[in-house]
Amino acid sequence: MISVAYGITYILEFKPPYPIPPYYILLIFSIGFVIFSVFFEKERDAVYPWSLLGGAIASAIFTFIITAAIGGIIYISIKGFTGLGTDTLVYAISICIILSMILFNLARNKL
Repeated sequence: MISVAYGITYILEFKPPYPIPPYYILLIFSIGFVIFSVFFEKERDAVYPWSLLGGAIASAIFTFIITAAIGGIIYISIKGFTGLGTDTLVYAISICIILSMILFNLARNKL
């Protein structure tokens, strides 16, 4: 989760903001879209347009988390733990708290 928070920092600070090439991001999104659409259709009994919408939203979130985690690993490898500073660590922990609460509520209510 800390890697995702540092990945968000990486996306905001570096140009171009993609830690991995865009074609890999699209590949991750498309595979996730198929998997999550089938999940919502078969397991959650969602009707046709809503299963696609749910699959797209879940895949976008999944793709963002994967991309941000890779960006966080790159950010830590570039800056190193000593070069990050206390303020970046506090930002990362704050983002982790917010993300964990959102994911906890989504998992509890939707799954």
